[in-house]
Amino acid sequence: MRGLPRPVVVAAVVALGAAAAAFAFDSPREADAAGVLPRCVHPGASIARPAGLARLPLPDGSVLVARRAQYGYTIVRGYVPGAINPGRDFLVSRLPAAGYRLGAGDAEATEAEALFTGHGVRGKFKLNTITGCPGALTIQLAVKSAAG
Repeated sequence: MRGLPRPVVVAAVVALGAAAAAFAFDSPREADAAGVLPRCVHPGASIARPAGLARLPLPDGSVLVARRAQYGYTIVRGYVPGAINPGRDFLVSRLPAAGYRLGAGDAEATEAEALFTGHGVRGKFKLNTITGCPGALTIQLAVKSAAG
């Protein structure tokens, strides 16, 4: 790029950076299709689903790793293979098909969340990207009895 005007060089560098970032975020397609978490995720031992989440659909390859109780909710944390938009789209389409009603939700570049009710529970899901680990998301599910 020697001899090119400085604005052209800067534009080329920015374009290359954007292309590299797009590749990094889209490169886990093979892992997504296989439902496998990338090597950068080390989930450890998985836990059983709480009864309130038994019917809740999760993408293939999802692993739940921690559970706690707070303010009457059971809060479960785990990992989901894939990128934020496909992960959100999976939950937004599959929850209603599984008998859950979606409530208010929000989505940004690095997170997606929505409320849901059904099968005797009410709750919320939240997906977040993992910095430096394309192809994997964290998931947090909070549920409690709909009567409670």
